[in-house]
Amino acid sequence: MKKKLMTVLLTSSMLATSMMAPMTASADELTDNITKQDQKLEEIKGSISSAQELLSAVQAELAATEARANELLAQRDEAQTKIEELTKEIEKLQAIIDKREDQLKDQARSVQVNGSNTNYMNFVFASESLTDLFARVDVVATMVSANKDMVEQQVADQNLVEEKKASSEEKLSEIIGMSSELEELKADLEIKKIEEESAIAALNANKATVQADRDRFVAEKEAADRRAAEEAARLAAAEAAAVAAAEEAARAAQAPAIESVTEVASTNYAPSIHTVENTVEVSESQVVEEQVVENVAAAAPTQTATPAPVPAPAPTPAPAPAPSYSGNVVSEAYKYLGVPYVWGGRTPAGFDCSGFTSYVYKQAYGIDIGGWTVPQENAGTRISVSQAQAGDLLFWGSAGSTYHVAISLGDGSYIHAPFEGRNVEVNYVKYFTPDFAVRVN
Repeated sequence: MKKKLMTVLLTSSMLATSMMAPMTASADELTDNITKQDQKLEEIKGSISSAQELLSAVQAELAATEARANELLAQRDEAQTKIEELTKEIEKLQAIIDKREDQLKDQARSVQVNGSNTNYMNFVFASESLTDLFARVDVVATMVSANKDMVEQQVADQNLVEEKKASSEEKLSEIIGMSSELEELKADLEIKKIEEESAIAALNANKATVQADRDRFVAEKEAADRRAAEEAARLAAAEAAAVAAAEEAARAAQAPAIESVTEVASTNYAPSIHTVENTVEVSESQVVEEQVVENVAAAAPTQTATPAPVPAPAPTPAPAPAPSYSGNVVSEAYKYLGVPYVWGGRTPAGFDCSGFTSYVYKQAYGIDIGGWTVPQENAGTRISVSQAQAGDLLFWGSAGSTYHVAISLGDGSYIHAPFEGRNVEVNYVKYFTPDFAVRVN
């Protein structure tokens, strides 16, 4: 009988093992996937740490560069102020020179017309005494010396004007050089900023993807563990029910077998007893095995293969909208009169020169002409300043190294963001003449 029970238990265990094996394999695969995703996350965290160190170094460099840029801006403002003062002083000196020239011309004309030298002699010879003669000679000498001093002062003033003019030109050249350096610094800053933002964005996107895959694997493993636990509980219940049924069948089969053996023994017919015992054992075995098979088959749940999830196809990106070329760049530019100059500014909160032109063209025509002066030089066809019309771009500096840009208003004037401390304003080419113009295509 014990052999029969062991057969039942072994059959139930084999059936349970065969049903749990696919679940165990699936759980192991998911665990392996989670481990791989954890390794990837650790690698990405290391890359992010390295990128953050590099970003800190770049930020320190950017801070130093910005400090230098602010210093250059202050020097440029100081030079601009000095130029304005020199210009006013030159105008005053020129007015004085013009007035003195008129006085000298009047005196020369008086000598020619009235014979002033003869008058000087008559004035001396008309003296009434020797003392009067010396006095009159002294008066004439003083008048002649005054005229001589006036001429010498005339020459000195002219030289001073020339020196101040040369100084003004030198200052202007320094401003152009500093402005060009500022544009180069600004371009480098923009490139570094884009590079660092792109690197960080790529790392974050990769990290998000790996984390999402790991979370999905964890969720699938938790679901698989729940299913395995449920199946194990059902199999344990089925196994217990099968064992109980086998024991009950064995007990039910024992009672008639004992009665038959007792009855045969009383007749002292040994061969019959052996025959009956074998017959009972065969019947008992058949009953137990049939009952076990029925109970186990009834308790065993039907296994169905769960198809692997198929990822949805990536959506097809919508085509980019066609650019709008409606609007008027001049009227758009006038909207921002009075907006303060901000170095590196690209919004109505504050503009620099190239940020202003870029923003206005974007709003008016929906086109990107570039973020600083040199790319904007290539946004269209180069023309002379005399050919510039309303809406054309005006540039200061040589091609490839321009340091300022404005929008032509078509009447010898332009609108621009000038420099730190000033606002978007209208100015005239006769006061600050551009080197060439570009007609945006």
